[in-house]
Amino acid sequence: MIKKDFVEEIVKETGLSKSMVKMIIEKFIDNLRESLLKKERIEIRNFGVFKVKKVKPKKGRNLRTGEEIPVPERWKVTFKPSKIFSQLNSENPEQSLPFDTTEKI
Repeated sequence: MIKKDFVEEIVKETGLSKSMVKMIIEKFIDNLRESLLKKERIEIRNFGVFKVKKVKPKKGRNLRTGEEIPVPERWKVTFKPSKIFSQLNSENPEQSLPFDTTEKI
C-alpha cells in the first residue's frame, strides 16, 4: 500500500476532498520525520512506538575483497508494535501479521 492508496481510502470513508486528505497525511509524515530527527520518542496509541537509538561502531567486511573496514556509529529508527498486534496474531492465526510482533524491528 502506498500513500496514494491511503489517501483514496480516507477520501472514501470521510468524504473529505482528496487534496485536503493528501495535505493532512503529508503534514503528519513531515511532523513524524522532524520529531525523529530531533531523536524524540513517538507513541501512537494502539499502533506502536517509534524510537531513535544509537548503534555502536563496529567492524565490517568488504565482501569482494574480504578486507575489514570500520563501520562508524550511527542513529537508527526502531518501531515496536503495540500489544493489539500481538492479540490479533493469537486470536486469528490465519490472518496473522507477516512478522513477529514480540521483537523490535
